[in-house]
Amino acid sequence: MVVSRLIGGLIAASAALGSSASFAAANGCDSGRWPVSPTVAKFNAALPALASGDALPALGAPVMVNLAPQADVSFVHAPARQGKANPAYAAVLKLGPEPAATYQVIASSGAWIDIAENNDLTRSAGYERVQDCPGVNKVVRFRTAGGSLTLQISGSYGKTIKLAVERVE
Repeated sequence: MVVSRLIGGLIAASAALGSSASFAAANGCDSGRWPVSPTVAKFNAALPALASGDALPALGAPVMVNLAPQADVSFVHAPARQGKANPAYAAVLKLGPEPAATYQVIASSGAWIDIAENNDLTRSAGYERVQDCPGVNKVVRFRTAGGSLTLQISGSYGKTIKLAVERVE
């Protein structure tokens, strides 16, 4: 009888721990449609610093972007949305020719994100504001047809932003 109660208690404790782990996985950085915890870990490392006009070193490699006053930035295409920040900060990063695919941009703070493909804006394929994930503000996805890609950041309140551009499909 004592053994069966002990086994029953162990089973109940194991189930509680399992559901706690599931609950933790369902919140924070991995609670949305597109989990971002691998990128958060990379955001916490030392990142290469880029300025407007620079080329992104590689897809999937997070960077720290030093933004310029938006009035000083030459966009390849006007941003799709006028930001509310005043003053606003912005940057343009070159991605180069990339194959047709879905790309996601993970941003550490609030800013408007556009991808221009062959100098025309690519319509967003999805957007998600990330809740309860320190260091990540949003994820935006874009489907491209293949060609020269340029990442445009605009309407930022801050002078820096961490970004990662990843090919996901």
